[in-house]
Order: sequence, then C-alpha cells, then structure tokens
Amino acid sequence: MIGALAAEALDEAGFAVLTAASAEEAEVILAQEAIDVLFTDIDLGGRDGCDLAQRALRAQPGLSVVFASGRSRRCHGDRIPAGAAFLAKPYRLPHLIQELHRAAQGRSFS
Repeated sequence: MIGALAAEALDEAGFAVLTAASAEEAEVILAQEAIDVLFTDIDLGGRDGCDLAQRALRAQPGLSVVFASGRSRRCHGDRIPAGAAFLAKPYRLPHLIQELHRAAQGRSFS
C-alpha cells in the first residue's frame, strides 16, 4: 500500500513511474526499459534492494538510486552503493518527491 501511495505521488509530480512487486520483477523491467532513477526499499522480502541496485547499476551504469528503509543507513553499511540517496522510513511524500527530483538530475544528497 505504501508503494502504491508513493507511485501515485510521483506520478502526480510528473514522473513516469514503473512499479514492480519484487526484485526479480524489477530486473525484468530494467532489462527492457532505460530508466533514470531506481527507487527501492532495501527490505523486499526476497532478494533485497541493495542486491537489486548492484545488478541494475551493472546493466545501467548511469542510473541514480534512492533507497528507503526503516533501519538507519549505518545498519546497511557498505551494501549501499556510493552516491545513492537514502530515505529513512517513515518519510513524507514531499521529501520523496524532492529526493527523486535530485536523483533524476544526478544530485542525490542524502
């Protein structure tokens, strides 16, 4: 449900949004579509968002990545790629939109 709300807010903010229910489904999309920003939760239930991001960056090296997690960035250590943005949950939708705009422009700061 949170993912659907985030996707709706991003769509309303002018982003073209592609959604996936799992890391595996996201990889299929990434193999077929060139995207600017990957927004993913770290804890996906199967393979995690860090693994997804590493694979996505190998396929699309210019990709910006924004992670979300209920745990602090430090908890994930060096698994988060350098330059990736991080949103601690719970996050506010305006903050998400701002971070995605930054990432789309290649300026992730979190």
